[in-house]
Amino acid sequence: MRRTVSTACKSFQSLLASVWASGSTYAEMTSFLGVSRDQIIRLRDRLHLPLRLDRSKRKKGPRHGDPTPAQIRQQCAAIRAKHLADRLAEPADKAYRKSENDFIRFRFDASQERGDDPIEGLIDGMRDE
Repeated sequence: MRRTVSTACKSFQSLLASVWASGSTYAEMTSFLGVSRDQIIRLRDRLHLPLRLDRSKRKKGPRHGDPTPAQIRQQCAAIRAKHLADRLAEPADKAYRKSENDFIRFRFDASQERGDDPIEGLIDGMRDE
């Protein structure tokens, strides 16, 4: 909650005028003076301070157009090529390459035919029927 500030006293008004002249942003002024942005705007009008540059009304540069489908395909091809090159450049011991029969090898290469896991036993029992 903001502290109570008397905006009517001359010392506050002179302080606001000096802060206003420093070129500070509204956020900086509100935190420094302890008043809301609306109060600063009301005092600006009452004290006849010069207006700030409104950045929302500034002249904006030309916007970039949307990429064409050909440009999108070209960028996608470049990204795919870079990704493939990065994957192929990985050392064999660091790269993750999953073979299709990893799960099967894990399941049937066990030293015992049936595991101690009750769910595994249930699945094995269903297959035997």
